[in-house]
Amino acid sequence: MSISNLNFKNDLESIFKQYFKDLETLSPDLRFHTQIKDESDINKLCLLYYNLTNRIVEPRKRNVHKTSNFYCPSRFRNALRILEEKIENGEDINPYLSKGIRWVVDPHLRGVRHRDVLLDSWGIKHIHLGTRIERDGFVERTGPILFVKFDDKNACFLLFKRHGGKGRRRHDPWNDQFLIDILHENWSDSISNYEAKVDATKATDDEIKQWKKGNINVPATSKDGTLYFPPGGGVATSGDNIQSVRICYHIFEVIDADEEWLRENITEFIEILKRNSKDIKQPLDFQLISFEFIGKNLKLEVLEKNSKIYIVFEEGKQPQFFYEKD
Repeated sequence: MSISNLNFKNDLESIFKQYFKDLETLSPDLRFHTQIKDESDINKLCLLYYNLTNRIVEPRKRNVHKTSNFYCPSRFRNALRILEEKIENGEDINPYLSKGIRWVVDPHLRGVRHRDVLLDSWGIKHIHLGTRIERDGFVERTGPILFVKFDDKNACFLLFKRHGGKGRRRHDPWNDQFLIDILHENWSDSISNYEAKVDATKATDDEIKQWKKGNINVPATSKDGTLYFPPGGGVATSGDNIQSVRICYHIFEVIDADEEWLRENITEFIEILKRNSKDIKQPLDFQLISFEFIGKNLKLEVLEKNSKIYIVFEEGKQPQFFYEKD
């Protein structure tokens, strides 16, 4: 039995591009697909996609937590209350984030992914607490911003601090190790996997800033001397988030393994078709339809187009066969 098509990496291009389209439903002002529609390099598409999904906040219900001495300036208290309600109700809060989430690639550096260095390094997002939605779909920008660490179930509010900017060194929060100290003091479990059991001289905030410019990961230090490798995963020498690099490598590795399974077990596949009275038409034509992570395990759905049989590959389980798409 011959095979005319079995190349899941080629199929990934259209899947990723559809996933970029799906993300546009978060807001009518987002144009993710337009920025990548001509990109054919699947490695780049994968890294761009996971870089983007890391920067946005998936709408889902989360519990809000604050430090014991959390302080909100009086002029932002109403906006903070509204934000908390949206988070707890699982509503979209992406309009509160940096306007940089509009960009898959940096508009000033053609073809280069847009980055959030604070997020890549320390896993912390910053939020503006305006109350008015501007014409571009984002809330009005505020001077002081709220620093938050999200996971699937929680939103931990760290503190308010001035946004900072070029030439204003005294208001530069982006490399302030005090943020790591807050996580260490209040939610150490959230970063415990990144604790660095090494002897190292504490880097200054300015030194960390300079190392980041060269895509070099430097441990941050809490006040009691505990060192942490970047809780946001850090960056590879390419500037891509290391966690995104690992995810893409994992996807390609699993895809290669599942392709190999089909090649080595094609006889078994034919026997399954015969037992279920399915017509066998040569050559076989396989297409990857979708993929998703179930926890840390990757799940693939594959269609053999001639027989209309669906094969589900999930790590740690035997392949499953279906004759109708559930």
